[in-house]
Amino acid sequence: MQSIKKFNLSDGTFIRYTEQGSGQPLLLLHTIRNRLEYSDLLLPYLTKKFKVYVIDLPGHGDSPINKKTNYDQEFMTDSIVSFIEDLNLKNLTIVGESIGAVLAATIAKKIPSRIKKIFCFNAYDYDKRFAQGVMRGNFMATFLLFHVSLPLGLGVFFAKLESFPTLWMIFRGGVHKKSAITSEYIKLLCTSTKKPGFIYHERNVFQNHKSWLNDGSLYQGLKTPVNLIYGESDWSKQDEKLNTRKALGLSSFHTMNETGHFSFLESPKEVSKIILS
Repeated sequence: MQSIKKFNLSDGTFIRYTEQGSGQPLLLLHTIRNRLEYSDLLLPYLTKKFKVYVIDLPGHGDSPINKKTNYDQEFMTDSIVSFIEDLNLKNLTIVGESIGAVLAATIAKKIPSRIKKIFCFNAYDYDKRFAQGVMRGNFMATFLLFHVSLPLGLGVFFAKLESFPTLWMIFRGGVHKKSAITSEYIKLLCTSTKKPGFIYHERNVFQNHKSWLNDGSLYQGLKTPVNLIYGESDWSKQDEKLNTRKALGLSSFHTMNETGHFSFLESPKEVSKIILS
C-alpha cells in the first residue's frame, strides 16, 4: 500500500486517503463504522485497470473527530465532493457500500459532470430509527445498539462497552460466511474506539439516520448511470430493495449469492468482477 495522505476538511479535521494503480480514477467508499482498509481485498483486482482512491469517511478510521460537527449525510457528501474537486478528478467511477452506496448517489447528484458511473452495494437507506438495519444482524447487535441509542448518560455508558468481543459478534451478523470477519480486522477496528470523540461520532452518525433515508427525495434528480447490487443475506428487506431500485429508476438489481452486508470483505472477487465487467 502506498503511503497514507491527508485531505483537510471544512471543520478543521482531515480524512486519510490513499491512491494506487493507474488508469481512469475510481473512488471506494466504505460502510458505517469502518475505515479505508475495508477495501484492501479489492485493490489487487481494481488497481490493474483503475487509479484507485480509498478514503476514510469523515470521523471514521484513524481520521480525527470534531465534536461540534454534525456527521449527517449532507456533511459527508459535501466533504467528499470537496475531495473530488480539490484533486480535480474527472470521469470518475464511485463504488460504495452501505452508507457509501448512498454517498455515491448523493455525490453524483451534486457534481454529475465529474462522475462517469456509480456502483451501489447494499445501500443503507432504510433506517427509520437508530441503527435499525444493523440491529437485524443478531442478538448482540440488537442488544448493544438499542442501549447505545438511549439518551445522554445511558447511551454513552453502553457505547463504552464496545470492545473486541461485541464488535466481532456485530460484524459477524453482517456476513453470510462468518470466516470473512477475522480477528485481525476487528482488532484494527477497535483502535478507533480510543480516539477522542469516538462515542460522540458513533452515536451522531446513527442519530442522523433520517438524512440517509430513501424518502422519495434522496435520489431524485440523479442522472448518472448506476448499478445496484445486494448480497442475498444483506440486512435490507425485499420491499426496501425494491423501493431503492424504483427510486434509482432501475428495472432490476444484481444479487450476490452467499454474501451479506459487508461484501467488500466477504466476496471481494465477485465485487471486483461486477465493477470490471
